[in-house]
Amino acid sequence: MRCGPGCRQDTEETGRPRVPDGPGRALREPGSKDQYRHPGNGGTEPSGRSLTHVVGAVADTMDAATQRAMAGFGAASPDGPAGLAVRGYLAEQSRAFLTHAALPVQQPAAVRLRAACRRVGSALAACRDLVDPDWAGELGRELDATARILAAERDAEAVRPRLLAPLDRWISENRYPDGGAARTRTLLTRMLDRERSAAHGAATAALVGPGFHALADKMATLARDVPLTPAAERPCADVLPEIAGAAYDTWRRQTDELPPPLAAEEGDGDAHWLAAVGTTEAALHTAELCRPAGTVLDGHDPAALIARLTLVSSALGEQRDAVLAADCVHRAADTPRIAATTGYVLGRLHEEQRLAVLRARSSAVLAE
Repeated sequence: MRCGPGCRQDTEETGRPRVPDGPGRALREPGSKDQYRHPGNGGTEPSGRSLTHVVGAVADTMDAATQRAMAGFGAASPDGPAGLAVRGYLAEQSRAFLTHAALPVQQPAAVRLRAACRRVGSALAACRDLVDPDWAGELGRELDATARILAAERDAEAVRPRLLAPLDRWISENRYPDGGAARTRTLLTRMLDRERSAAHGAATAALVGPGFHALADKMATLARDVPLTPAAERPCADVLPEIAGAAYDTWRRQTDELPPPLAAEEGDGDAHWLAAVGTTEAALHTAELCRPAGTVLDGHDPAALIARLTLVSSALGEQRDAVLAADCVHRAADTPRIAATTGYVLGRLHEEQRLAVLRARSSAVLAE
């Protein structure tokens, strides 16, 4: 098994790899219950410096049993136990989680880390009859909290190009010669910078804290330490279609009750459409879990179903980002003493984003 940079195998003494002491290295014996400590602060405080070192140590020193467990998954079949499909999917997402958690706290890694959190959470919720409910509930809450923290920075990054790109185009076209577009860009840039900085700070603090370290430990052993119930011994063909069907039916009911795209701005229409994002993701993730066993839904081609849900999920994600951008413009318009021309440009931006919301919701309906 490979170690990370600067790591040596110490199998003769302990039978497992050990992360050596050294500058900038989080000190923790793999598998121990001790707090992560950093030599730079005397070993008395949790390290706040290196998420890469801390989680990388967990990922790189995953013991041989877990490595073998992860390598053995993917062999789920209709006649095989449903628990094998569940553990295989969780193992795959565990690998993704640890891979991206070990990277520097940057947006691309955070997006993929959040996706792994969401997928594991969806799997635990969908397969609640196949896994220990207390264990799944606790892990699911921890993953949801992490995903929410990471979402704030993702949202700030998603809004930026939606608002600044049209302003840059208007400035280059000299569409508002009185400087309204330029002033609006300055106002929004400052606002977006503040919000992104706050979100990044919160995400960084969470990802170097002891709570995330404990979560990373749980994810590192997820491949082989899933507490399955006796129902998980039943064949995939008897269990997984029912699980996939329940997630699909929940998604269909919610999408059928959505207000028409044109009427969605009235009352709490946005809330209903935004809630559909999570429901669609859950149905998609459940279909992904069931597909390796060749069992998704009766009458549905697995690849076609996943492609369909992916299209709807993408369209709903687009409308969510447009809603966030419109809300950002609305907040900017509340700034005291803004110039009339700035207010006019903000109004144009808000109109553009609400039109983008309408287009995305219409395409989501067509994709169904």
